[in-house]
Amino acid sequence: MSAEILDLADHRPHLTIVADNGIHVMPVALVREVIAGEKPSSILTESVLRRIIAEWIERVTA
Repeated sequence: MSAEILDLADHRPHLTIVADNGIHVMPVALVREVIAGEKPSSILTESVLRRIIAEWIERVTA
């Protein structure tokens, strides 16, 4: 298995997500594409999705 390595400077702004399985850095545009249904949510790990949802709930209920 190989991973593609990208320069994040080309993909700003980006998010740093601290999930159960490690730290993930991903472009905001990628997350927006998942939300819009342009990319499948399966490209995000379950722990990343849980963290995104947990932080969203914290912010909307604060």
